[in-house]
Amino acid sequence: MQGIEFDEDKDLGGYSLRKVSKVTSEGKPSYMFKLLNKAGIEDKTTGNFILLCIAIVFFGITIFLYAGVLGNNIPSVKTAEQIQAQLRVMHEMQNIK
Repeated sequence: MQGIEFDEDKDLGGYSLRKVSKVTSEGKPSYMFKLLNKAGIEDKTTGNFILLCIAIVFFGITIFLYAGVLGNNIPSVKTAEQIQAQLRVMHEMQNIK
């Protein structure tokens, strides 16, 4: 490993890291931020927090619906024995007629 040198200069071509990190471009605000501005929320940090909470709530609702926690409206997986019992009952009902 001879002949390898490391440059310890953090200048980055005349710009310090502090100057580079402060350069940001302001883009067009999203539709949700426009709605929050109409609702009276002007602070971007508060708006971001509200949008994050909305996303978390929607994610939680999705998990509950997927897991079937909210109710038994989602059909459950039936075992083979339950299906065979239902078929026996249907077969007996056809034989009675």
